[in-house]
Amino acid sequence: MLEVRGLDVALGGTPVLGAVDLEVASGEAVALLGPSGSGKTTLLSAIGGFVLPDAGEIEIDGRVVSAPGTHEPPERRSVGFVFQNYALWPHLSALQTVAYPVERAGVERETARAEAARLLEAVGIGDLGHRRPAELSGGQQQRVGVARALARRASLYLLDEPTAHLDSALRSGLQEELAARMTADGSAALYATHDAAEAMAVADRVALMRDGRIVQVGTPAEVYEQPAGLWAARLTGPA
Repeated sequence: MLEVRGLDVALGGTPVLGAVDLEVASGEAVALLGPSGSGKTTLLSAIGGFVLPDAGEIEIDGRVVSAPGTHEPPERRSVGFVFQNYALWPHLSALQTVAYPVERAGVERETARAEAARLLEAVGIGDLGHRRPAELSGGQQQRVGVARALARRASLYLLDEPTAHLDSALRSGLQEELAARMTADGSAALYATHDAAEAMAVADRVALMRDGRIVQVGTPAEVYEQPAGLWAARLTGPA
């Protein structure tokens, strides 16, 4: 579903990603695990089309969306993105925000809003659909962003610290909803986190990132039991 080949990104002249290679299969969830500043958000942003790479190729669902001379904008990529800073539209209610990608897909408004209401209920804020972002807490805004991404019915979900402000019950609900979407649609997910226990709980494979490079990829058991080095062992810790 996703192939990243030789990806380089520099921001403001400073190298952020270097020679990144990564594959995510249909129906697979891969966690990007690394400390702050390791390049996780930049990698997701490049895949989503929000950052222009300096070199390399990105292919989503069999179509090259980024390569030298080619850069498809985010709206033309089949991705659902959960932003770390939420990125909600201030003039739309939670229900309107989540219904928007469904309506853009050509679904009739009442049906789109019914689906949006179901997703808001699934993330625990079904009674807050009428509120705008300024009337929601940070955790509630985060859940609206998650519901909007899931409403996209994308080939690939890109999730940047999507459960940072959620309690364990809501975190489990999100993981179940995402798993259900992936099973139903054959989609895939790339999930950025700095929480080793969470990465190992939700992912089929884990990619460890350090200083803009992927240093190890494997199943949770492989990464934990056979770390690529002392740094990798310390990152996973006593998970």
